[in-house]
Amino acid sequence: MNTILEKKQNQSFDEEGIDIKKILFQIISNWYWFAISLFATIFIAYLFNRYSEPAFTVSSTLIVREDENARGFTAQENLLKGLNLIRNTKSIQNEIGILGTYSLAQRTIYELGEDFAITYVAVGRRGIKELKLYKSSPFKVDENDSIKLPVGLPIFITIVSKDEYLFEIEGGYSVTQKNRFDQRVELPGIVFNLKYRNPREFNDNLIGKKYYFYQNSFNSLVNQYKSKVYIEQLHAKGSILRLTSSGFVAQQEADYLNKLMEVYIKSNLEDKNRIADNAIRFIDSQLLSMSDSLQRAEIALQQFRLENKILDLSTEGAILFDKLKLLQDQKTENDLKIWYIKYLKDYIGQKKDIGDIVAPSTIGVDDIQLNELLMQLNEVHMQYKEQLVSAKPDNPVFKQAEARTENLKKTVTEKLNSMLEAINIAESDIDKRIAQVEKELFKLPLNEQQLIKIERRFNILDKLYTYLLEKRAEAGISKASNVSDNRILDYAMSENARQIKPNKKNNNFIAIILGLAIPSVIIILFNFLNNKVNDLKEIGKYTSTPVLGSVGHNKYSSNIPVFDKPKSTLTESFRAVRTNLQYVLRNPEQKVLTVTSTVSGEGKTFVAANLAAIISMSGKKVLIVGLDLRKPKLQNYFETNSITGLSTYLIGKNSAEEVVFNTSYENVFYVPSGPIPPNPAELIESARMDEFINWAKQKFDYIVLDTPPIAVVTDALLTQRFTDMVLFVVRFNYSHKEVLKLVESLRATGSAKSISMLINDLQQKRIYGYNYGYNYGYSYGYSYGYGNYGYGEKSEGGYYTDDEPPLTWQEKIKRLF
Repeated sequence: MNTILEKKQNQSFDEEGIDIKKILFQIISNWYWFAISLFATIFIAYLFNRYSEPAFTVSSTLIVREDENARGFTAQENLLKGLNLIRNTKSIQNEIGILGTYSLAQRTIYELGEDFAITYVAVGRRGIKELKLYKSSPFKVDENDSIKLPVGLPIFITIVSKDEYLFEIEGGYSVTQKNRFDQRVELPGIVFNLKYRNPREFNDNLIGKKYYFYQNSFNSLVNQYKSKVYIEQLHAKGSILRLTSSGFVAQQEADYLNKLMEVYIKSNLEDKNRIADNAIRFIDSQLLSMSDSLQRAEIALQQFRLENKILDLSTEGAILFDKLKLLQDQKTENDLKIWYIKYLKDYIGQKKDIGDIVAPSTIGVDDIQLNELLMQLNEVHMQYKEQLVSAKPDNPVFKQAEARTENLKKTVTEKLNSMLEAINIAESDIDKRIAQVEKELFKLPLNEQQLIKIERRFNILDKLYTYLLEKRAEAGISKASNVSDNRILDYAMSENARQIKPNKKNNNFIAIILGLAIPSVIIILFNFLNNKVNDLKEIGKYTSTPVLGSVGHNKYSSNIPVFDKPKSTLTESFRAVRTNLQYVLRNPEQKVLTVTSTVSGEGKTFVAANLAAIISMSGKKVLIVGLDLRKPKLQNYFETNSITGLSTYLIGKNSAEEVVFNTSYENVFYVPSGPIPPNPAELIESARMDEFINWAKQKFDYIVLDTPPIAVVTDALLTQRFTDMVLFVVRFNYSHKEVLKLVESLRATGSAKSISMLINDLQQKRIYGYNYGYNYGYSYGYSYGYGNYGYGEKSEGGYYTDDEPPLTWQEKIKRLF
């Protein structure tokens, strides 16, 4: 049963965690750190809100005509429907992708001109804040003058007067000089001319203000705007797009969005017009080549009729002529197709721009599969061109687009070859039928045969010429009636811009949260990571070993302040320990007190010396024995350097009387450790040690043993055979919490006889000029109290010599930090 209870008790001691009540108390008691933290974070947020360059977002809307069919399949564009090779299928996602292409952004930046090419910045007072100006800068670089500026090099301008300015150039130039407005500056690699945007708006407030400008990298600027414009579909089932851009100058972002939409619409219309222009150029070239042939055929027909006086054919000849004309029309159409197929094969083989191909429908080639292949080829070719601009040649995406283009070209060539083979077969059949009709023509008179041949040639050229004229007229009408598929709904306006940075409300909220969180986290981490004994309430969580008392911090230069400062609170705390000690050592035969600790530095020797001193002040003869034979320190307290001591006694070199020395303090006697022996543990276990203790018990009222730290060596445990009580010293905010577990283990296992603890170096916080005192008590099933002795308490006549007056408000502030 006892074993089970001990296991449960030890298990409860091992359960460590964060004391929520303690943390809450520390948070409340450290309110001033929260106030400082809140002030700091709110002040930082104020500086950030005040000196950060504001950023704005603007938006515009654009409606896109979405058509499931290929682009240009309207009534006006039906003639050129096969020419839909630039954007094959018009969908919202495709148009969003087009609006975000590099080529469109590149054209937009180019058309916006110098206002985007050069950035103007105003420098605030002390150079803390900068503000981009765009068109609101009082001056600009004259774009009509030939300029030369290094990319990214800032040129600082300070307006000196209405006519002069001071410019500074760093970056290896180290130039500072004055110049007049509208006067060229020519330096090695730098040429520019500044002029006022509006000289009438000049005022004296501009004098002394500082600005700088620099040339932007065109490619970087294009990539910057290409990446920051956000395009979204306003409604899932609609075709309205919203374009959004953010930047430091609202008007600049609005100008870019507006120009982007204009360039997009213009590009859309140019694509349509290019289709018609290609068809017109192709038809004109054909008309030009056959106009002479048609004129010669017409003259030949007229001369033949005049010379042979034949106006009309006979009935039989007219029938044969109509048959021949029908077959010849079919042959002419096939010839046009053959010519187009050869043209298309040559065009693809020469690797020209796919978008400039003449549409198949222009000359009557209405093959759905061919149109689809050409559309796919154009789509892949556009992607290839995009990668050619933005990607490196060794980019895998670039190589993939290039491979797809070549594969599609091979597929188109194979399709053209199969079409050419089919047309040639049809052409052979038509030739055979024409040959049969021509055999029947030989039955007619010779003059009529010759007339039919001449008319046949003329009709072929005339029909083809008329057909091309009709197609040209239709293409011209289509071009004239072309309108863009897209339309701007709302232009971007700087007046509708929304500021996104700095967000003052969010920044202030975050500042408050951080101001509260930072000290809270520090306190929690401190409690979580701190494994020192820093709270008297925690002692009961780890051990049930009684606490004999506590002593404060020794702020005096004396090692034994109980003699030098008899009225100090520190001395009074030792008096309390002495009183509680009487309840433990109640039997007159109980005289031996062992003082030990875990490690060096916990004040074991300090407690032993002062405890011996305070007991002697009650008229008792006290012997303090330096039993730390390995690293003795007790001689420093009594200022003796005797070569004899306990070690020389234990080896039989001296008698007991010879190693006991008087001290300068009444009733206090001292046994030094003596020379450090090679075998201290064996000496302490020897019979002479027992003889010495028995002899000392007869001569003295109390014997205080100053032993070595118990966690370092086991010498202190070797004294248990003759000790009456073990006083374990725990230093506040120095000893680890594991010490308490060790003390509990010694108590539970009986390794230490009648063990009690003493809390050393206990420092209480001083708040508002008042001090919280110590409570000295001994409890082991009972509770004894000697009283409360605080720094602020006074008995009549001023009992304590170390009383401190209440703090002034200046001292409070000083102590706060």
